[in-house]
Amino acid sequence: MADQDITKFTTGDRVLNTSFDQDYQTLIVQTLGFDGQNVQRLNGENMAIKVTEVGLVTYVAKAAPGTAEATAKWQVSKVDETTGTILTWADGNSSYDNIATDLTALSYS
Repeated sequence: MADQDITKFTTGDRVLNTSFDQDYQTLIVQTLGFDGQNVQRLNGENMAIKVTEVGLVTYVAKAAPGTAEATAKWQVSKVDETTGTILTWADGNSSYDNIATDLTALSYS
């Protein structure tokens, strides 16, 4: 696989990490993700998460563990279920460049 184009294995902020297990003759796949600071294995323990609910609107912020809420290294989304389900991002993108002190005060699109 080393000679293949890495872009075939990436989607957004996720990277497909593969290797072959010689003992079991099996392709091993592990998903890696970017937490705004590092590429790491994706599991719930590797992300700090803050959730704020206001009626039918839920705000979700994710960052590397230990990131202060006032530090602009959070990925923030808004799920509005007032009329269907609409997902928008703080600053209009999924970058890890927002603060998480008051998720309702950010601008979403």
